[in-house]
Amino acid sequence: MTDTLDEPNLYIGNNFDPKVYANSTINESSDGENDITISLAKLSFSIDNLTKQLHDEVVTHFEDLLLQVADIRELDYTLKVVRNGIENLKKSLESLQAKIYAPFTQIKNYTIQLERLQTAIELLRRVYTFMEISTRLEIQLAEIDNINSATVTQYELIAAILGELEVLLKDADFEGIEIVEDQLPYINQIKERVRDEAVNMLYDGIKNKDEPKIASSLRILNSLYELAARVIRFSDEILENLSLNIHNGLDVVAIQKEVKDASTGQKGMRRLGVDTVSGTTTLWAAAIWKRMEVIMNEIGDGCQSVMANEKDSTNQISFLDEVLKILDSGLVQHFWKILSVNFEKELKESSRGSSFVQHALVGGYPKLLSLFQDFFARIETNEVKSKSEEFQSQAYLVMLHSISSFESGYLTRSVTRMYEPINSTFSTGLLRSSPSKNDISNIVKIMSSELENAKADTQLMKSVAKNIIKALNHACVKAESMSANDPSAYQVSGNGPATFSQNSNFELVNAIYFLYQSLWKMLEDYPDVIEIISESIERLKKVMFNIMAPLIDHIKKDLETTILKICKEDFSSRNQTSKPFLHPQAEAQCSPYMTEFTNRLRYHQKEFLSRFSFGQEGKEWIKGISKRILYFWLLQASMMRPLNEAGKLKLTSDITQLEFSLNQLLAEHGLSLNELGQEYKALRAFRQLLFLDNSQLVSTQHTSAVPPLILIHHIIVRSPLNTLQLPHKNFGWSEAEYSRWLDEHTEIEWIDLIKGTLYTDESKSNGTDVGLEEPEEALIKMILKERARVEF
Repeated sequence: MTDTLDEPNLYIGNNFDPKVYANSTINESSDGENDITISLAKLSFSIDNLTKQLHDEVVTHFEDLLLQVADIRELDYTLKVVRNGIENLKKSLESLQAKIYAPFTQIKNYTIQLERLQTAIELLRRVYTFMEISTRLEIQLAEIDNINSATVTQYELIAAILGELEVLLKDADFEGIEIVEDQLPYINQIKERVRDEAVNMLYDGIKNKDEPKIASSLRILNSLYELAARVIRFSDEILENLSLNIHNGLDVVAIQKEVKDASTGQKGMRRLGVDTVSGTTTLWAAAIWKRMEVIMNEIGDGCQSVMANEKDSTNQISFLDEVLKILDSGLVQHFWKILSVNFEKELKESSRGSSFVQHALVGGYPKLLSLFQDFFARIETNEVKSKSEEFQSQAYLVMLHSISSFESGYLTRSVTRMYEPINSTFSTGLLRSSPSKNDISNIVKIMSSELENAKADTQLMKSVAKNIIKALNHACVKAESMSANDPSAYQVSGNGPATFSQNSNFELVNAIYFLYQSLWKMLEDYPDVIEIISESIERLKKVMFNIMAPLIDHIKKDLETTILKICKEDFSSRNQTSKPFLHPQAEAQCSPYMTEFTNRLRYHQKEFLSRFSFGQEGKEWIKGISKRILYFWLLQASMMRPLNEAGKLKLTSDITQLEFSLNQLLAEHGLSLNELGQEYKALRAFRQLLFLDNSQLVSTQHTSAVPPLILIHHIIVRSPLNTLQLPHKNFGWSEAEYSRWLDEHTEIEWIDLIKGTLYTDESKSNGTDVGLEEPEEALIKMILKERARVEF
């Protein structure tokens, strides 16, 4: 404890309590630890010490303390000034408050008086207006002896006055005003009579289709502000009656009784021991469609009744704005929604109750759709022209949804009807026979019939068109599986007649082409679906090509094999032993391989190519074969080495014979040599090329029609044997292998092959001067540079 007494912090702490400290010191003295006199001495010493320290601090900071005292005196003066200002401000505020409060209170009281006065005036004005309108009503009623004998115009005037009173009573509170309350019972009585008369006029006008009366009744109800509720109630009554009529019209029991009565009334229609149901399918269908026509007429009458509420026929003012305040959608949309739900429900229940109803509605869906279209055509005559699109997009689609299930069933049966003749025509069984024209005509006839039945509705016809796509795709699959693909189907060697497989494929492809032509002719009557079906029809061409392409390739290979025999000919001997040219008017002679080629071409034309009855497609195949023959012959002829003048004449004779043979082939198919295009131009240019000088070979005037590869081959042939070599000789290939390599590679690749031929060292190994370039090599480089843009 004594140690802590020396700590100044003990006395200056916030928690220091003198009483607690004194008690603590006394308690320590009583315990014998310290004498109280000692504690008092220490405390006195500390006080003296502190006093001395304070005196020293005052002496040290004497001038600073004097300055602070002076500042405090100045601050005291300033505070006195501020205090005086605040007092003055308070006095001013009190004075201002005294000046404002009285006028404010007075103005407030006047304002309250004014508001109450205005309220009273407004109420009096409304009472006056009420009395004035009541007086008008009394005057109007005084003009007629009895309200029940009033005219339509008078009813409209009375309703207009009652409407004004209705608005006034809603806008103001007349409770407690006796002059108003006394007249309310009489006004309500008149209003009830006018309302009843308007409702009677509405029903009578709709029943008799009296549009002026309907418009008058609606105007009366509109003036009474009861139009929306009354029209909705009226529409609901029509819907209820229509639902009952639809239910009765599609009642299976009633239909069955009607069919039974009709069948017993016809002689010979029923016999003992014969099933009644199986013999009355036609009567069922007739009864169903008769009832459907009645139902659609009743729905039409109901719709016209509803739409008669839509606007004033005299001034075209819409009455449905009030209806929209009650219904989420318009009145007509509300009507269609409920009607379609009820109609769909009754149709489904009737279909489930009788297979005959199901069969009639599904099988005769186009007729059902036609009834709907006639119905909507009738309704549209009552619509404003500007609303026809809205009507179609909402009401028509809503009602069509109610028969969507029958559309699905009809489309399923439709595609089945088209599949059946396709399966029988393109049969893949053991006893299968080639499709005949009658079979193909039957397929087209059924497809045309399906489109014709659906022609009345664009959407249905497009759906049927999609079914035709499925049927044609199925026909393509069946036709491909029906085609023969055994080795005998592609056998073209020898001189025998066409095999059974080949004849089968010819008949199949001719049938497919007849189907292709017939379908395009059919689509001339249905231009709306051409874009939809055209792709599937064109797929038939691909099927024809897939079936015939292998045979065409074998024919080409057979003719190429014959042309390859040109390699065995000698075009350098002076004594040629060629056979006479087959063209009777020619004086030259052709090579034996060309004679064989002519015979093979005639054989293929007789046994195979003449069987094509594919129109333009067949012509394209013949042109393709002819172009391949010209290209392949030019390729082989350009590599004939050595070649002297007699050999050139021999090649010229071969060209003449080749032209004659191809011309005969093309003429039998209605074609000419000029239609072969670039290949025939190349053949004619090659004939002249044989007799040109080397300097003329690079002239585009003489050789522009000759392919660069053919021209380069011929230039190499003209070079000495110990200089440039033909590309296939460098690699040890045969002419057939080289031809196949060219077919499988691009122009860039054969250019690289030619360049490799130019850089071989074979000619240098024979003692040729390394520094000299052969003239033919320079010509080849020039051709590659000009024709193929190759830089060296």
